[in-house]
Amino acid sequence: MKIMDENIDNVVALADICKVLQGKNVDKKKTNEKKHGLPVVVGASDLIQGRFVPSRWCYEKLNLPTLTEKGDILVSVVGTIGKMAVNTEGTAILTKHVCALRPKEGVSRQYLMAVVSRLLLDAIPDTADEVVLGFQNKVDVDVLKKIRFTLPALFIQEWLVSRLTSIATTILAYKGKKEDFLSCEGIISVIEQERKEQRVHMRKLSEKLGKIADMLGNLPPDSDTLQMIDDARSAYSRLLKIQ
Repeated sequence: MKIMDENIDNVVALADICKVLQGKNVDKKKTNEKKHGLPVVVGASDLIQGRFVPSRWCYEKLNLPTLTEKGDILVSVVGTIGKMAVNTEGTAILTKHVCALRPKEGVSRQYLMAVVSRLLLDAIPDTADEVVLGFQNKVDVDVLKKIRFTLPALFIQEWLVSRLTSIATTILAYKGKKEDFLSCEGIISVIEQERKEQRVHMRKLSEKLGKIADMLGNLPPDSDTLQMIDDARSAYSRLLKIQ
């Protein structure tokens, strides 16, 4: 395809193409639920349906707080790892549980979220060869900064995102009713319902992959068999980590 033939892969590290910000934990006694002061990004529980929905605020003076701004990509890195959202609220205080990614010029926010959400799965540590969702410790932010991927020209990033969107379009065409598209909440409802159903499907698929890997382990350990086992276990691990 000509659009790709003219593009030279430009492999970058995450820290090369966006600011990666992480704050400090805020004493709960300094926060409130009355919306006094700046919102605080407490953790994954504040990242709801791809948006930052604050639950606590802080009006007391803090020592050099790290702030996230509207448009930043938020990623949970402690506790429930890999949950992502966009800061649609505005200036807020970051804690240590969530990182903010602030793309530089020439980087599509949508492309960055799509790539990071997948590659982050490889950065999440396994626990005893099996991931226990909700009980991970943390992702090392330095590891996050070093995630590498190709960053094509902006128009190609946008083209790739449009191709990903076409996959969602087929789902919406089948399940979305015309009246669902008369409100933002209606569209969100359709997308979130499909996401929940896909997540359940992927969990069931991951169980099958785990069994396949165990069955392959009984075969003679030649290079092809070992590669199939590795592929099955890798896919099994990634599917379990999907938030």
